[in-house]
Amino acid sequence: MTTNETAGRLPDTVRPERYDLHVTVRPDEGRFSGRVRIAVQLAEPASELTLHAQELEIGDAHVEFDGRRSAATVRLDPAATTLTLSSELPKGSAVIEVAFAGQLNRQMKGLYEARATFEGVEERYAFTQCEPTDARRFFPCFDEPAFKATFCLEATAPAPAHLTILSNMPAVSEARDGATKTVRFADTPVMSTYLLALAVGRLGSVARRIAETHVAVWAQPRDLHLADFALDVTEATLPLLNDYFGLPYPYPKLDLVAVPDFAMGAMENWGAIFFRDSRLLVDTKRASTATQRVVANVIVHEIVHQWFGNLVTMAWWDDLWLNEAFATWLACKIVDQWRPEWRSWEEFQLEKQIPLELDALDSSRPIVSEVRSSSEIESMFDPLTYEKGAAVLRMIERFIGEEAFRDGIRVYMRRHQFGNTVAADLWRTLEAASGHPVGALAKDWLTQAGYPIVSARDVSGDGRTLTLGQRPFSAHGPSADASRQWSIPVVVRYEDAAGIRSYRVLLDAPSATVALPGTGPVRWVYPNGDESGFYRVETDSRLRESLYAVAPTALDPAERIGWLNHVWALAQAREVSIDVFMAILMAFKGDGTRVVVEAVAAYLDTLADRMVADGERPFLGRLAEALVRPVWDRLGWGTREGEGDEPRLTRAAALWILGSITRDPALLADTERRLAQYLGDRDALDPTLAATVVRLGARLGGEQRFRTYQHQFARAGTPEDRDRYLMALAEFRDAGLAARLMAMTLTDAVRGQDVWKPFRPLLASPAVQGEAWEFVKTHWQTLRTKAGPVGATRIIQSARALWHETWYVDVRSFFAYPANQVESAAKALDQTLEFLRLGLEFRAAQSEPLARWLRVGAF
Repeated sequence: MTTNETAGRLPDTVRPERYDLHVTVRPDEGRFSGRVRIAVQLAEPASELTLHAQELEIGDAHVEFDGRRSAATVRLDPAATTLTLSSELPKGSAVIEVAFAGQLNRQMKGLYEARATFEGVEERYAFTQCEPTDARRFFPCFDEPAFKATFCLEATAPAPAHLTILSNMPAVSEARDGATKTVRFADTPVMSTYLLALAVGRLGSVARRIAETHVAVWAQPRDLHLADFALDVTEATLPLLNDYFGLPYPYPKLDLVAVPDFAMGAMENWGAIFFRDSRLLVDTKRASTATQRVVANVIVHEIVHQWFGNLVTMAWWDDLWLNEAFATWLACKIVDQWRPEWRSWEEFQLEKQIPLELDALDSSRPIVSEVRSSSEIESMFDPLTYEKGAAVLRMIERFIGEEAFRDGIRVYMRRHQFGNTVAADLWRTLEAASGHPVGALAKDWLTQAGYPIVSARDVSGDGRTLTLGQRPFSAHGPSADASRQWSIPVVVRYEDAAGIRSYRVLLDAPSATVALPGTGPVRWVYPNGDESGFYRVETDSRLRESLYAVAPTALDPAERIGWLNHVWALAQAREVSIDVFMAILMAFKGDGTRVVVEAVAAYLDTLADRMVADGERPFLGRLAEALVRPVWDRLGWGTREGEGDEPRLTRAAALWILGSITRDPALLADTERRLAQYLGDRDALDPTLAATVVRLGARLGGEQRFRTYQHQFARAGTPEDRDRYLMALAEFRDAGLAARLMAMTLTDAVRGQDVWKPFRPLLASPAVQGEAWEFVKTHWQTLRTKAGPVGATRIIQSARALWHETWYVDVRSFFAYPANQVESAAKALDQTLEFLRLGLEFRAAQSEPLARWLRVGAF
């Protein structure tokens, strides 16, 4: 038995070199069939060949070698998702040929069925989603990333003119035979199975020539007017990526395809990127700036993958971060280079709070984690891989320098193009480019779970000399675990008579004394400059007090929201009283910085829905008024000429706070009036404000408005409008209306890709969360099947808001029952239960101190 087999992988003694794949797709019948010929190389003689196959009907199978062809005995192992062929084969070249067939599933995995309505008639299409381990649901193959090979795909489908067939490469021929047509595509370069793509559907395109590449957006013909934004993004960023990598885009075409039903946000299939329609199609005249930013980031993320992930691919899924962390980090960097006014790194700081929260749990994991099964691999697609990994890369780039980092990446890409790598390959090139011990530093952050909290203590009395310390941070409070330590690139930002400065130090011991350059007293110190480090901070009381007065002006926006989040986490872990957090929150009274107002809105929502009793709600309203009213008074309802996107987003966040927490009667009456105008004329309201007004309208409305929103959802002309009204329907506070929405998710009115979305706010709503949880339990089998494992996992994660002891026990017992379990959500369930327990403990410890603070009313 080889090492690979003991690790749950195929033996590496048989390697594929080429696939000749013919598949016939019959969408109206929900079926497909085909035949695959796989040219392989055997490193040693074998009596059996094992490859992957899942939920496929296997027909005849043959092997060919030395000019001889013989039938092979077939043995399927459904648990291992493998297919074993028995036939004596010598060392050297051979060909495997297998006939297969299968059903187009509705779980958005492998080759699956998607439905859409055209001119009132429902049509059925077929699309692929092969990552991470679902190419084996499409055809028998060696379904591991290290088994790269060339693919020659030929696809046959019904011949109606409206059906287009797409794949990774350009078509080289098309032939019609009565009721069918067959398209043959050019050979691919060597690539992994998970990148193979096939689309059969009603699709049209608009195209441009961008940086010597043919780029096309494919969508249903009625949606093609929404394609220009994606082309604009690609036109702006593809040349920047060509330059960054020092290698031009390596494929003859780049298709961006809107899929009617798609579990993920997007999938980086080489040369044919598939997208959920809401992450590609944008109405440039009426789209909110928030949607434009999200869509741009997703598009660039997927284009980055054409190099990082496709051209150079991780050898095994334990290094998935090599794909996803780099795409997350570089997409942010490129979008920031293109549109600096979007302040992408500030947005990144908000997103970084998610893995900071996850990684403080006992149920966290290292970024690089051993995985064997498909379910374990699927669970790796989480914020630890994406956002924590990206934050670690940013920290390393800051440590060795931007130029050295880029030079190392260019060497890495040239050296390993069309191949597979492990993390050590990357660290070697970065070390050679920079002269820094990158591998040793990275190991601390990638191979152990969690992260440190860095403390700063003033030991000189004037802030000039500090003691920096580190310890593991835990959401459960101070940890006695002294075994974990990190090499931390600490950036200390401070101000003295010479101005605001930064000082960098590598903290690779439990503590160190640091003398800040300069003379005289230091006005303030913040030990995570630019929030570029993936760690939390704490300071002694003198340093904290010095920050109160200067935070809104001296700290940059990322540092402001970072400081707030660090103290919030300390309060949740019961390391400080919530009074400390509230005092810091008050330091940002009237701060109109967009990310600060959005962060304040999130904290106030949590306090309102989870922490504050009815008797304290008026006091929380006064707090919200004090924090945000100055911002609203400056901005008001109307946009100003040339004001840019940031004030628009700030206005929306401020309106939400005043409407949902303060509940100002005059403001709510104005909201009602403007909502009525908007429902009659979509141009009557700034697009960036529309989602907030519609959402508040749900909080204020009843039966008639619910029906109005249902109608708007059903007739939505853009993906953004569809999502806006679906999510607004989840904001009604009436249990009967919530029940109607939840029943709607079980019908064809809500796509499988969207089933999970309304359950996140419903399970978080104090008014209806009990009813929502009962509905989930009652209809779990239907929900799980329709949403697929990705959507089912997100519903499980949404249960973290059920802060009640009875619900905690119920969630745990419900998902302990084998029939209710989602295999790939095992880690997500552990985290959900831990979040639930922590929430209960947080409320028990901090609700009374919060009530006392609010009643004092010093705001």
